[in-house]
Amino acid sequence: MHPAIAPLAAILRLNTELLLNCLATLDDRAAHSRAASSGNSVAFLVAHLIDSRHRLAAMLGAPTANPIPSGASDGAPMVTLVQLIAAWEAVSAHLAVCIERLDTPALASRVDRAYPGSDGTLLGNLAFLVQHESYHLGQLGLLRRQLGYPAMGYSLDPREPGRRGA
Repeated sequence: MHPAIAPLAAILRLNTELLLNCLATLDDRAAHSRAASSGNSVAFLVAHLIDSRHRLAAMLGAPTANPIPSGASDGAPMVTLVQLIAAWEAVSAHLAVCIERLDTPALASRVDRAYPGSDGTLLGNLAFLVQHESYHLGQLGLLRRQLGYPAMGYSLDPREPGRRGA
């Protein structure tokens, strides 16, 4: 792995697990409810992060189809937590492989659309999208509490009781 992206790749791996921790013990009803009438649901934010990882994979030159409907919201068919988790794990595994293949010329390449704070390179956009994920993970942790669930745990062991798939 290119040394410039090793810390970003580590945060992406951590975020992959933290999102699963945010979903631990939630059910579909809770995931689709809103803690505030004008706020987003957990399911909406997870779908957004899945979409963001798909856009990142495309930016890295390895697009893959997103199985979650774009803009999953109140008007869209309900996406279950099982579907969201499967899509998250699939795009995360795909992205991990893509990031391993990045080299200096790719990281320094100019992008068509620079994200806020980016220097207009692929590396700059990657850094923004990692921060973007972390921001939304904070929202997911807060939503858990607002929905009456305990705070998100920091387990990185998928076999730990309370984690989905355990």
